[in-house]
Amino acid sequence: MILKYWVSRLVLGVLLFAGALACRTTDVLLAQATTIPTRTPRPTFTPLPPPTDTPEPTATNPPTSTPVPTRRPTARPTPRPPTPVPPPPPAAPTTPPQPQFQYAANPAICTHAGNQYIKGRVYDSKDPSANGVAGLMMALGGADGNNAYVTTPNEYDGVYTFTLAAPGQAANAGTYYVWILDGSGKRISDVGGPINFNLLGPDASNSCWAGSVDFWRR
Repeated sequence: MILKYWVSRLVLGVLLFAGALACRTTDVLLAQATTIPTRTPRPTFTPLPPPTDTPEPTATNPPTSTPVPTRRPTARPTPRPPTPVPPPPPAAPTTPPQPQFQYAANPAICTHAGNQYIKGRVYDSKDPSANGVAGLMMALGGADGNNAYVTTPNEYDGVYTFTLAAPGQAANAGTYYVWILDGSGKRISDVGGPINFNLLGPDASNSCWAGSVDFWRR
């Protein structure tokens, strides 16, 4: 009897607990289903600070790039220029050739004599044994072969003579030349000489009183 009493009370307690639990669950579900709007507080506006003059950044020059030094090529030794060859010296002026005259003159000779004269012969060729040429005019003068001091015709065998001082007359020292003229007075031979009269005594080896120049036909 007592057991049944406690069993009935236990069952009653379980039922009450289950009923209370069901009510609590219902309340929770209703609370979740019915959302009470919450009041969102209005935002507050923070006043902006007054604008300030911000200095513009000063433009700065971009950094200058440091130039990379150019590598200079290794200098090669400059070759020495060739030694200039000096130009040949100018040719020495040549003496114009003497005109080719019809007669050539042999070298003059001079010896001592009792008087002062010049004597010679005109030959028909270079051969000393050739015949003489007559009919020519012989001239006595200076080295240029012009403006004769005196003239004389040669003889039949080609011999000519200029007497400057006869025996016993005073002689004169000086230098003379001889050449041949044609019939018109034009020179037709080389100039023979010089004959240097020095009037030294007979004992002097170089005494000159009597000169001689021979000519020959070319």
